[in-house]
Amino acid sequence: MAGKIEDIFRTDRAALAPLAGVTDSLFRKICVGFGACPVMTEMVSSEGYIRTNEQNKSTGLLQYSESERPIGFQFFGANPEVMAAAAEKAHDLKPDFIDINAGCPVKKVISKGSGSALMRDPQLLAKIVGKVAGVSKVPVTVKIRSGWDHSSINAVEVAQRCVDVGACAVIVHPRTRSELFGGHSDWSLIREVREAVSVPVIGSGDIITHEDALRMKQETGIDHVMVGRSAMGNPWIFREIAEYLAGKKLTPPLPFGERLDLPLGHLEQLAENIQERFAVFKMRKFFGWYSKGAIGGAVFRQNIFKDETIEEVRNTVLSFKEELEKQHVIG
Repeated sequence: MAGKIEDIFRTDRAALAPLAGVTDSLFRKICVGFGACPVMTEMVSSEGYIRTNEQNKSTGLLQYSESERPIGFQFFGANPEVMAAAAEKAHDLKPDFIDINAGCPVKKVISKGSGSALMRDPQLLAKIVGKVAGVSKVPVTVKIRSGWDHSSINAVEVAQRCVDVGACAVIVHPRTRSELFGGHSDWSLIREVREAVSVPVIGSGDIITHEDALRMKQETGIDHVMVGRSAMGNPWIFREIAEYLAGKKLTPPLPFGERLDLPLGHLEQLAENIQERFAVFKMRKFFGWYSKGAIGGAVFRQNIFKDETIEEVRNTVLSFKEELEKQHVIG
């Protein structure tokens, strides 16, 4: 097995969590630029990946640039042999680690017994982890939830089973599947998992600010943290976390005018690989995230959601910047 998990997850940085429809290669590069380490692909269907060619969507989700390293490929599935076959096939793409998704709560994933549905079948999950670890040339991690629901909190048991069969690290999002992303994550469960296993534990869930990252470490005893939804429209949170953990003065957040340059550049590069109208459609939500909290942001978002070409988006962004300048809010 090449590489060590300790060389991948750093104590002085936060990792970027995989987010379906968000963490494509372009967004990952933005986050890496602000200090994210490591990053992970969007989750990929093991069934779709092993049965298709290089032009398939599943394969496309695994495209990355060297500047994104270290990078993990995340697979989901409920068939141990298929998951192992996906891991073997992925070796040619040279990921730094492979992650097994046992945390996704969405219906189309759990309906097939994948994602957080695996929390209801620890034996099957352990078999999957064991099969993947048995063929993998890189470290294997597993991302889990607290359990299926509040009557079946089993993260500690699941983590132990996974480690026993070869998992090099466990990523814990301490919400149940039934909670989806609501309520508050129970960080005390991260500590329980940390005390129960000998491998690194990465904590995820409700890290909204740089202070939260340090607080999670202090409250749970873990060395590594992972940020997901809080990075949407706020990728500089990784810089803030790195600076805060190092005891440095925080670099001020980007002014709103400069923030919008990030999704605009993202859009322009995305349109080089897919049809323009699809690129514009995908990036609408990104412009919404980046403009959150800006004066006049609601009107800006209404306009962006009407735009259908890159040129229209550019003009909308330019007009909004000019409005911000009039209000003296561009730094």
